Amino acid sequence: MTKVWHPLTCFQEKCDSRIALLLLNQPTPYNKPFLASLWRKVLFRASVDGGTNHLYNVSKDDPDAFLPDLITGDFDSIQDSVKQFYLEKGVEIVATPDQNYTDFTKAIMEVSKRTQDMQIDCIYVYGSFGGRLDHVFANINTLYEATLYTKSDVLHFSDDTVAFLLRSGKHKIVVDPGLCGEWCGLIPVGGPCHCVSTQGLKWNLDKGTLRFGELISTSNTLDSDVIDAVTVETDSPLLWVMAISVQKVYPI
Repeated sequence: MTKVWHPLTCFQEKCDSRIALLLLNQPTPYNKPFLASLWRKVLFRASVDGGTNHLYNVSKDDPDAFLPDLITGDFDSIQDSVKQFYLEKGVEIVATPDQNYTDFTKAIMEVSKRTQDMQIDCIYVYGSFGGRLDHVFANINTLYEATLYTKSDVLHFSDDTVAFLLRSGKHKIVVDPGLCGEWCGLIPVGGPCHCVSTQGLKWNLDKGTLRFGELISTSNTLDSDVIDAVTVETDSPLLWVMAISVQKVYPI
């Protein structure tokens, strides 16, 4: 059975996916047009600890239009005044102090509990990249753990990148040339992938091996003749990363 992905559906005029949005902390401010593009299409919105500071700062002109449904974390980063503001607005605030899990992983657990009846297809995570490298790897590691806590797909986003984990099997990644950027890649983060085949890329693989110390597929591009999809078959989990055409998603 082929797993079909629609990673940029939230930026299309018609969005058929049922999406939850999770906001993480990052070293730079949120891009408001990008966030707004996500915000208006999702069914459930949650912010995590210091990510709530960014949400508060980016929405000062119209805070009531950007009220999350949930705020979680161990609260070592959120500003007291920001926490109090959302508390007074009636936002659900849940402390998750367990240090055996990252705030991101715990947030997925909490979001999953609250969206069981919504039939959420995927969780979009904004603020996944940039800053400390160990945090970036922790965010990627959560992709491996996510199936323990949610049936929804989990996709990482920054202003110009989307990434998600392709588990062993066949995948069809629906692409929109108007929304996709110039580059893409397949990264064997969790271990070697001994048998990877692709169609729809400029440099395809035919039962090839991807592993650190040998070949990894970076700076690849979509085949110019491809209209709507890339196919990937892999024997082991593989991270797909793809550029977003920011000029199409939000105005520069």
